[in-house]
Amino acid sequence: MTQSKFRNNQSFNQRQNLDRRQQENTQPLPEIKFWENKKEGLVNPLLFSDIAYQCSEIISKDTKRNKRSQLRKFYDEILLFYDRLKVTKESFPQFLPYIKLLRAKAYYSLGRKHINDAFKDMIEKCLNQIETWEDFEVFKNFFEAFMGFYRYHRKDD
Repeated sequence: MTQSKFRNNQSFNQRQNLDRRQQENTQPLPEIKFWENKKEGLVNPLLFSDIAYQCSEIISKDTKRNKRSQLRKFYDEILLFYDRLKVTKESFPQFLPYIKLLRAKAYYSLGRKHINDAFKDMIEKCLNQIETWEDFEVFKNFFEAFMGFYRYHRKDD
């Protein structure tokens, strides 16, 4: 084997080992379920406490990505939609496609290595549950709780 092939092969193996270690250290997110009983308007009682805390704890472990400023961009966009819509809730169906555009923005951020898979997965799990204004309102509150707990876990960020 030539010297350059050996170096390329060694570099490839090192990247694979790093990827494997990152995957092994990544804890799965808890189940993010908005509603205990949607017909009765009962939000999952653990959503804003235990589930948001667990998500923030897992996502905060990646110290190279998931900087608070990056996550805050997503939260700020959610708040922007919320502020626009809280007065005219009936226009929610018109805004829903733009809210769901957050998925593409999460993938873009992931591709730029600003966030990790766990944060992208959290966003996706939440967006998949949004169909109505009430769902969006629960999502906004969940994200607010997540950001509060995230601040706790990443005090020096």
